[in-house]
Amino acid sequence: MNWQAVTDGAIVVGYVALLAGMALWSGRRVKSGESFAAGEKTYGPWVIFATLSASYVGGGYSSGNAAAAFSSGIGTTCALLGFSLSMIYIARKLVPGVGKFVGVSTVGGVMERMYGRPARIVTGWLSFLCCAGVVGAQMETMGVVLHQLTGLSPTTGVLVGAAVVLAYTTFGGLQSVIVADILQFVLMAVGMPLLLFAGVRACGGWGALWDAVPPAYLNPLNTLTPAAFVSMFLAMALGEALAPPYTQRLLVGQNAAATAKGTLWSGLFSAPFFVMTGLIGLVAFALKVTPDSAQAMPALIRAVLPVGVRGLVMAAMVSILLSASDSFLNSATIGLIADGVTPWYPLTQRQQLWGMRLANVATGMVGVLMALLLEDVFSILMTAYAFWCPLLLAPLAAAFAGWSLSPKGFWWGMAAGFTATVVWNLCLKQPAGVDGGVIGLLCNGAVCTLFPNEKKQTKNAQVA
Repeated sequence: MNWQAVTDGAIVVGYVALLAGMALWSGRRVKSGESFAAGEKTYGPWVIFATLSASYVGGGYSSGNAAAAFSSGIGTTCALLGFSLSMIYIARKLVPGVGKFVGVSTVGGVMERMYGRPARIVTGWLSFLCCAGVVGAQMETMGVVLHQLTGLSPTTGVLVGAAVVLAYTTFGGLQSVIVADILQFVLMAVGMPLLLFAGVRACGGWGALWDAVPPAYLNPLNTLTPAAFVSMFLAMALGEALAPPYTQRLLVGQNAAATAKGTLWSGLFSAPFFVMTGLIGLVAFALKVTPDSAQAMPALIRAVLPVGVRGLVMAAMVSILLSASDSFLNSATIGLIADGVTPWYPLTQRQQLWGMRLANVATGMVGVLMALLLEDVFSILMTAYAFWCPLLLAPLAAAFAGWSLSPKGFWWGMAAGFTATVVWNLCLKQPAGVDGGVIGLLCNGAVCTLFPNEKKQTKNAQVA
């Protein structure tokens, strides 16, 4: 028996048990649909910072970024900084507008106040489709990573990871997810720097690392045209902006000022984190720990870390995958029941609670099936985000920014965004490598602003 593997495995198992236990305990007071969806709604800036950061750092932004750096250099890492700038902009310009939506805890609730009840229902279903797709992609990544780290088969890895996430998200809702996110954030914020430090030391220092990396790897345009890089940068900046799990965090803070502060910290944290995971990929390339770019981060963990520390960093990598899965699973469930069903088929708080729990299990099982039956994670993610960025981001951002648009603007803008995305991607085949989601968002924003809410503008003018 390999005692080192047993020790590291025990650390991972112990961590996962602690995580699930804490999350389940924190969710014991959830007794209604509102508490399942909104938690305590008194979260301060440090909690918003930790849970927001844990929510967006999934497999793609960590091991996926390392794999891209391993195979072609820093292009993807630089493009990911678009997400960081987006978060900072949202914190400075949009989060102050959250104060207008006191009592609202879902994306659909915001849309209903601005554009009417039908907009809430459509938002709920589109949020569900977007988040459910991300859950499937994260669970597939979880299976692959657990296989690489522990030797479990990918199928077993998917089932084990899904069982843990489903246990606490189904029982405790958002409150359990936020407690889990805080623990996951602490571990990944400690584990990733440890891995990078050990890797650079194994290389012989920073100078030796740069000597071992091809000069082309340090050029962001190594494998990309300028237009393709700009497209990727914009896709990173806009594709997940105000996605349901992130907007949900903004709506449950204790006040707009605290939420803005936590969001700003999260945006600032993301930039060095992305650079760090990209550098981990370069270290893995320099040390030649694996021929497979997808295994860059797990292989580096096994190659450079001593027993015990290796188990800790393995647990950090598991945390990264669990944190994204639980957040998007929770948002999919809430979008479906609270926004997609309840507005047209009223449910009591108790019925909402059990509806959300049943939907959580069903959505998780669908995510498992997607992970087991589909192989292209990137296509799953792109399809999922097609239900968000070109359809809903513009009217949601307008709501927080204080722009008064009419319900007609919501519907015509969404139609324009959908049409532009389909034509650009499927008919024109993405000219210049630009993704249709960006084009759809621009068309949505341009069209919806043509329909100002004249009643509100007249009322404001009379008050003035």
